[in-house]
Amino acid sequence: MNKRQHFNSVWLCTLLICALVLSGPQVSIPALAHGLSQPTAGQAEHSLVLRTEQGQFGVTYQDRQGAGHKELQAQDRQLAEEKRLAREEKLRMKNLLASRSIHLAQYAKWVKAQQGLSVARDAESFVGAPYVWGGTTPQGFDCSGFTQYVFAQHGVAVPRNSYDQFDAGRPVAEQELQPGDLVFFTTYAPGPSHLGIYVGEGKFVHALNNNTGVITSTLDNDYYKNRFLGAKRVI
Repeated sequence: MNKRQHFNSVWLCTLLICALVLSGPQVSIPALAHGLSQPTAGQAEHSLVLRTEQGQFGVTYQDRQGAGHKELQAQDRQLAEEKRLAREEKLRMKNLLASRSIHLAQYAKWVKAQQGLSVARDAESFVGAPYVWGGTTPQGFDCSGFTQYVFAQHGVAVPRNSYDQFDAGRPVAEQELQPGDLVFFTTYAPGPSHLGIYVGEGKFVHALNNNTGVITSTLDNDYYKNRFLGAKRVI
């Protein structure tokens, strides 16, 4: 230690001793040292408030963050449930519409079958009516005039001659014939030159000629069996 440093040390010690003497006997060196190391009341209060506010702010932020996460989870669950319910409702409606479509199709088929039966019964009611070439009324029918007239009574329009009627409707296999179907034959001329109305049980009603008028015949009769061309459903 040089002289200057020694002088400074002595000077500081002297100042410290004077301060102790002037402050009174109740203040000791340890107390003074402790006082120098402790914060003031204002500083302590400020530090306490700061620590408290920091603690409250940290808890509040965490709470808010946790609450926000839970709220998002609840919204996600609600959205997922709404989507599930929407899918179930869509599937239910699809099945319901499909079921209704099937029922409507079956009902429409039943209605047409009933209409075919009505046509067949009406055709049978004309058995015995006279035959007239080119005739289209109960006073006299030819084969195509007879079928056109009967169907017209039930709101179904068919062409005037047998060849055009053969082009109408949709084809029906012989084993799938239903009352009210048209059956066609090759008789006095090539192609569908003759026709009648199928009435069930292998029978059909037709206006044949001047000698017979409107009669009932069977499809398994050799004459008609060998000349059968096909059937059409116009209802």
